[in-house]
Amino acid sequence: MKKAFKVLAVAAMLAICVSGVFASGSAESDKLIIWDKSEYVGAYNELAKARFEEFCAENNVEGEYVIVPPNDLRQRLYAAIEGGNPPDIVVTDDFMAKQFAGMGQLADVSDIKTSLPFIQAGINVSYCEDGDFIVPIAMLAPGLYLRTDKWEAAGLDYPTTWEELREDARIVNDPANDFYALGYPMGTSGGGDAEGMCRAVILAFGGVPVDVDGNVTVNSPETLEALKYIASLYEEGLCPPSAITWDDMGNNTAYLAGSVGVIQNSGSLYSQLREENPELFANTIILPFMQGPAGSFAPTGSNCFIIFTNGGSVDMAKKYVTEFFDMDFYKNLVIQMGGMWQPVIEGAEDDPFWEDPENAGWLANSLGGVPNTYPAPVNDATNRAFSEQVCVRAVQKIVLQGMDPQQALNELEADFNRILGK
Repeated sequence: MKKAFKVLAVAAMLAICVSGVFASGSAESDKLIIWDKSEYVGAYNELAKARFEEFCAENNVEGEYVIVPPNDLRQRLYAAIEGGNPPDIVVTDDFMAKQFAGMGQLADVSDIKTSLPFIQAGINVSYCEDGDFIVPIAMLAPGLYLRTDKWEAAGLDYPTTWEELREDARIVNDPANDFYALGYPMGTSGGGDAEGMCRAVILAFGGVPVDVDGNVTVNSPETLEALKYIASLYEEGLCPPSAITWDDMGNNTAYLAGSVGVIQNSGSLYSQLREENPELFANTIILPFMQGPAGSFAPTGSNCFIIFTNGGSVDMAKKYVTEFFDMDFYKNLVIQMGGMWQPVIEGAEDDPFWEDPENAGWLANSLGGVPNTYPAPVNDATNRAFSEQVCVRAVQKIVLQGMDPQQALNELEADFNRILGK
């Protein structure tokens, strides 16, 4: 493995370089094909493509690097599998990767994962019930966005616990001037923001919706306190009244408009802030997710590699994936994503970049990253429970219907039992 990454003059080393297809000139060389999803930071695909070209040149193999829009990737992969000609390597998110893990199409990658020092969070999000088929590339942790100007004006330190966050919110809240301390969406029509927030709080309070063996364990005093806590944020008017039915865009819109002080969101909003509202960007800090009695949890995912057994070059694909994590190259690649990717290899965080307050929160949240279904195994049933937003529905019953929290919890337990077939 090389000690430093260099973008080589591949044209001088390769016989052909046309539209991303490279040939070594040897008829006996294997062909290595990678499908990589396009990223909003252009430097990623440029660096990844150059790394692939370098690898192919050094190993005397023909290579093809194909950039696929994320929305097209699933359909194209199904078509390639049906046609018997999938690529050797695919870069995707862990959610999509797990959909292919149970299809008998992927190579076991346990040898790669034991040969490299992956962080525990990377191991957590790449876990599959069906076997070891996923190699994490980078964590995609959400961030807790906080308006520093509002907290400083009130003379408050930044909160570190969920209880401190609520106490601070009561102070900075100013609905008379159309400003609310918190901007947590709690609607059931959106994606995973609301359900992720609920589960982060439940886990932090010590609740466990579904345990590691797939048993429904949600009905506990700890989960009850978590539901009461979440409901209080709406009952006390610390979130906008409409937030109880917001979809995932509601918090983005409100924060960009300057009407809320705290949200949880992915890194894409951070980039949007930097470009569209520099003043607000300058008054925003990314904090670690709040702590509860049981710790801090950030439901998240990862970008990852999967290797198809029918691609034809499994051994060479494994060699490429392993060498992809050359420390100098890998550290630089992740940093180019501006903090919105976080490293999965121990030691890759050892850079002044991650000491910058602008980036430290992303790193902290990645280290506490867990799959959306944590600690339950990731499978169709547990994923369905998340996508049906059963925890969000329990909070809505308390806030919108005035249901007793324990009754809402009983019904939440029934929802989990129904979906998991218990």
